[in-house]
Amino acid sequence: MRTSNHAKALFDLAKESEKVDLIHYQFESLIEQLKTNHAWIDMMDSPMVSFSKKKKNIDSISYDALFLSFLKMLAEKNQMQVLFDIFSEWKLKVRAHLKIAHVNVISAKPISKETQEKILKAIQPTFPNQSVSLHMHVDKTLIGGLKVVYQGQALDRSVARELEELYMMI
Repeated sequence: MRTSNHAKALFDLAKESEKVDLIHYQFESLIEQLKTNHAWIDMMDSPMVSFSKKKKNIDSISYDALFLSFLKMLAEKNQMQVLFDIFSEWKLKVRAHLKIAHVNVISAKPISKETQEKILKAIQPTFPNQSVSLHMHVDKTLIGGLKVVYQGQALDRSVARELEELYMMI
């Protein structure tokens, strides 16, 4: 629950100061850097490191003051380890704000651009007030067909699922 509160607070402040795009870019950039440098998070959460040293480390990052304040708050509470979870919540809020539906399409083999456009055309009416962003994935365990996943809900039209339904009918 704490992560969604942090994400909501940051989002509300960013929206109020019209910095959603800027903060999103900076947050995403920081997350990418932290994927390869977990030691920074460990140091920022260490009770052995003074808060003034943590503040200096954060101030050395050339990000917006709003985002730096957010990072300082997490560092002061030794909660930097939840940054990745907060970012996941943040992305959902930004996508909703920008009215973008991120849809995962899973197939047995790579799908051509032409087929992707057909899928997009078929899916778009489901999201009348949003633009749809397709994220294509290949799952070699599928025999054929597609799985379309949006916010944890799936439309499974894979061959395996069709065979399973056929078996259940017999």
